[in-house]
Amino acid sequence: MLTEKPKLDIAKPVFAKVFDILIIALFAACLVYLFLQWNQLPERIPAHFVANGEVDRFGSKFELLLLPAIAIVMWIGLWFLEKRPHLYNYINLQPDNIETQYRYGVVFMNVVKNVSTLLFIFILWQMTDIALGRTESMNMPIFIGIMVMLFGSISYYIYRVIKL
Repeated sequence: MLTEKPKLDIAKPVFAKVFDILIIALFAACLVYLFLQWNQLPERIPAHFVANGEVDRFGSKFELLLLPAIAIVMWIGLWFLEKRPHLYNYINLQPDNIETQYRYGVVFMNVVKNVSTLLFIFILWQMTDIALGRTESMNMPIFIGIMVMLFGSISYYIYRVIKL
């Protein structure tokens, strides 16, 4: 196992660039939606959900601003790491698999970054629609689908790395 990891310039795959653009566009659209709906929102909005998607806590509509702020900080942090695969911890990093491990790591970080941001987008959209009375509870099949994408991609990455 290597103790000192070399710095390699790993190109971001095209699909990762497209994924970034798609998520940034969805995030911007969600922020525009929130801005356009802001004056119609009641002062108390859904702030927490139980496992079946029902609201179990309400809070100030300003709590809605926390989600985009957290999503932006998280996205930027993961973007920073995505560009620096030599900073990651690897399973079974060997001189003959460094480039492959780094490529997997860059893709992994991109997918986690964007799927996590998609989760924030979905929750923000759902909280806004519930507050406006357009729906009564969180759409759990979509929420579960996003969670499966997130944890499925993490599991797939670990499986691929262990196979090396």
